[in-house]
Amino acid sequence: MEPSPLPADPLLASALVGRGDTYEAREYIAEFDKKQDWTALVQFAAEQQKRDPEGSDWGVVAGYGWLRSRDYAKAIAALSRVTGRNPEDVAAWNLLGEAQRQAGQPGRAAQTLEHASIIGRTSYLTFFLLGEAYRDAGRLDRAVSAYREAVRLEPLYPRGWFELGSAQVRIGERKGAEAALERLQKLDPALADRLKGRIEAKSNR
Repeated sequence: MEPSPLPADPLLASALVGRGDTYEAREYIAEFDKKQDWTALVQFAAEQQKRDPEGSDWGVVAGYGWLRSRDYAKAIAALSRVTGRNPEDVAAWNLLGEAQRQAGQPGRAAQTLEHASIIGRTSYLTFFLLGEAYRDAGRLDRAVSAYREAVRLEPLYPRGWFELGSAQVRIGERKGAEAALERLQKLDPALADRLKGRIEAKSNR
């Protein structure tokens, strides 16, 4: 299965929050992200990292830039260095797992995100991305469990409910999918319509 497009940008961009050692640096990061100027973001991170080679923040910023520009090999390399130096950086693990998934390595991504879920038990993004990795690896039962944990941690996250319901449709859990649809109708009617279509299509087969 081809990996799905990147999840909602604000989710991935949450890894940038608090990165940078000055207010000015954080402003540059935010500006490049808003403009989606990934080349400038990566260059800026590289320049800053020359001053602080051991700092993990700039590795995360660069890894995010490579991920968003779809240069997954460079993203994986940068983020692997960060997690090696700072194994408690859950955001870096999340980005690493997503880069691996987008690179067509869902099994490896699942292992990475399983580790992230141990150190980031309250991160709904970790469990959502883990669900994506399991789904792409064809492990739908585990995908359902991961998506379910994501929406337990953040019940107002529409994409989580949509992916949970979609995975339940695929494994024949109609009641679960309908429950997800009911929640989604209150949060995002457009996504609810898409999920409803999938439920009806499954029923008509």
